[in-house]
Amino acid sequence: MSKTIQKVENNIKKYNLIKEKDSILIGLSGGPDSVMLLHALIKIQNSLDFQIYASHINHLYRGDDAYKDEDFVRQLCEDKGIKLYIKRQNASILAKEKKITEEEAGREIRYGFFNEILEELGGGLIATAHNKNDQAETLLQRVIRGTGIEGLTGMDYKQDNIIRPILNIDKEEILKYLNKNNLEYCIDKTNEQPIYGRNKIRLELIPYIEKNFNKNLRDTLFRMSENMKDDYNIIRDQVQLDFKGCLISRDKEKIILDIDKLLEFSKGIRSRILRNSIEIIKGNKVDVERKHIDYLDRFAGKKQTGKTVDLGDNIIGEISYEKLIIRNKDKIKNYMYNLEVGINYIEEINKGIKISKHGNNKINNNTNSILIDSEKVQGQLKVRNRKSGDKFQPLGMKGNKKVKDYFIDEKIPVRLRDEIPLICDDENIIWIAGYRMNHKYRITEKTSKTIKIEIVEV
Repeated sequence: MSKTIQKVENNIKKYNLIKEKDSILIGLSGGPDSVMLLHALIKIQNSLDFQIYASHINHLYRGDDAYKDEDFVRQLCEDKGIKLYIKRQNASILAKEKKITEEEAGREIRYGFFNEILEELGGGLIATAHNKNDQAETLLQRVIRGTGIEGLTGMDYKQDNIIRPILNIDKEEILKYLNKNNLEYCIDKTNEQPIYGRNKIRLELIPYIEKNFNKNLRDTLFRMSENMKDDYNIIRDQVQLDFKGCLISRDKEKIILDIDKLLEFSKGIRSRILRNSIEIIKGNKVDVERKHIDYLDRFAGKKQTGKTVDLGDNIIGEISYEKLIIRNKDKIKNYMYNLEVGINYIEEINKGIKISKHGNNKINNNTNSILIDSEKVQGQLKVRNRKSGDKFQPLGMKGNKKVKDYFIDEKIPVRLRDEIPLICDDENIIWIAGYRMNHKYRITEKTSKTIKIEIVEV
């Protein structure tokens, strides 16, 4: 086994990139990097026992050359017995439609296609041929745009379902391996034209720095990225602990932080906690800018209940009674469902309402369940969220109270008020679920039949 192939196998084992029986989908452009990766994985395949598939995208903007690459990849996979998936889509057209760069459009097409294939395969990993040269370009591009410690870590050997088995192998070694083994590959002439920002970095900036400042620039940048990964992991772990320390609650729609606990931390830690919170709600790290973090930090420090701040991408920050809420703007739609005996799943709140007829009158009410007098129920039991003018008689009180006023008195954040389910019959609100039941439906000495109502996780 050659030293180059041994490097690839060592990377796979060291970083746990591939497990037994995994399905590995290679992004196969036909260029030297992806061809070398394919040959390397084929050589390693038997010892590690995984399946190899390949995908190729013809972006249609290089004329005959694009079709020649497609034919080359098709023949290569046929010769090697590799199942190949091919897609043709013009990245230039998509870029114009979405008002993004052709590079961004190409990436969107590629990874969208990759994930479609993995879904068909029932799961698996995407293997890309990013190498040491690509890592250097990525790092310089991020420095030019402006980045922090995380950005300086560069690309990882494994990120979600993407693996990069040749990340520490430079272009020179890749070409040497291909030429020594008489392996053919395609050349994309556009890669040699300084028409994109990344091409200019590769063709002009890196050669200039290597000639005038550091001839080992790629190795230096790669070593820096590895050092930054170590430092970033330490910071990330500490931030997660601090995040949990001021976290009150979280779900897919919102995160609630204790402002007083948040403000105990230094500006740097606060910024990372806030960034982490926004990224959780967004579901990604795209376009989370420093200006949003700084604005949110100043906003939290003012602690003005009822105030909100727009963070972009349909996300807002909101202050409510010593709490900072970071959430999606979208409000829960109004809903109402009839309740039957058993568990009734309520999609809007992602919980179940369980109705059961009870044989005794033992009162064991808690925040998640109540026992009511069934003979006082008028008509159909149902669940809905609040509406204007709602009133009920809180347990232990003589008169009615507006639900809105009850929420204010209980210091329930404005955003959460639309999420709280109200259990009703045809006439009244029976229970503000998780909070207070209606006095009229309480168990008394005269009660003979009861109904238990519970909030349950489903």
